Amino acid sequence: MNKKCKNIYFKIFILFCLVFFISSCQTNLIDKEELEKENKKADSISIKLNFPELKDINKQLLENPDQPALYNKRALVYLKIKYINEAINDAKRAIKLDSTQSNFYLTLVDVYFSQNSTRLAKELLEIIEKKFPENTEGLLKLAELYFFVQKYQKGIEYVNKALRIDENLAKAYFLKGSIYRESGDTSKAISSFETAIEQDNKFEDAFYDLGVIYASRKNPIAFDYYNNVIKLNPTNQTVKYARAKLLQDLGKIDEAISEYKNCLKSDANCQNCYYNLGAIYLEFKKDNQKAIEFLTKAIEVNPSYLEAYFARGYAYSLLKQKESAKADYNMCLKIQPNYELAIQALNNFR
Repeated sequence: MNKKCKNIYFKIFILFCLVFFISSCQTNLIDKEELEKENKKADSISIKLNFPELKDINKQLLENPDQPALYNKRALVYLKIKYINEAINDAKRAIKLDSTQSNFYLTLVDVYFSQNSTRLAKELLEIIEKKFPENTEGLLKLAELYFFVQKYQKGIEYVNKALRIDENLAKAYFLKGSIYRESGDTSKAISSFETAIEQDNKFEDAFYDLGVIYASRKNPIAFDYYNNVIKLNPTNQTVKYARAKLLQDLGKIDEAISEYKNCLKSDANCQNCYYNLGAIYLEFKKDNQKAIEFLTKAIEVNPSYLEAYFARGYAYSLLKQKESAKADYNMCLKIQPNYELAIQALNNFR
């Protein structure tokens, strides 16, 4: 090969390398640009929503775009703020990058649960059961799913599977108690809730549900369970209301009034507090004007509060305010046209 040919081949080789290098750079540039575009879009969502946690994760992803834990973390944030499609995409990407982490799958299950996609949740949980047979959280989520669709025996089966792996799972006993209670076996429900508390003496929901069971029997022991919830969570408005309602049901009227008013100090929109105070003043205190004041407050909070309109109509009728009573009874029929009590009350005016 003469020198001229060698120079030609060398130039061709150099040109090929240069083209390959430029092409490779462009490909990498495109990939990087697409990734940056995607993450900037997510970042713009975090700014728009003023959600610092998202912004922080997006910044980390720009620096470490192949970290599956970051996508899983962002999926959980999206789930929290109800950006469901974004949560699904990130959860799936985390799994694609690392399919050995059971918590990535469980994040996607939680997203499916949030949109009531029980079929997709069930299919994924069955994959988790096969892929991670010792994962108790997946088994309990399957039990929870069967509980939601009222297949109680299947739910118990999966709870027991989890307990065979770890017999100290407070959550498992709580779920078992919930299934028993829903299926009507309150004795077993009580036993399971108590076992949950034995495993975790700060299990707020177990204390509350035991209180609800005993309150339904008008058993004062319910106060002990409610008070334990308050000790664990002094701001729990639900249990404060439940305690006031139990006082009312037990005929401790003045204590109930005080408790309802305490509830209203921390939640001025507690419509049931206003309604029950109205009922107390109507039935026990025989103060119809005061009853009307509280029932009006209940209606202001919830303009479609059927029972409050009827009770206020009755209070007006006791005060001989016929037109006001009729107006409230007619409002009942606008809300529920076949409301028999309002129909009968209006008939009494004819």
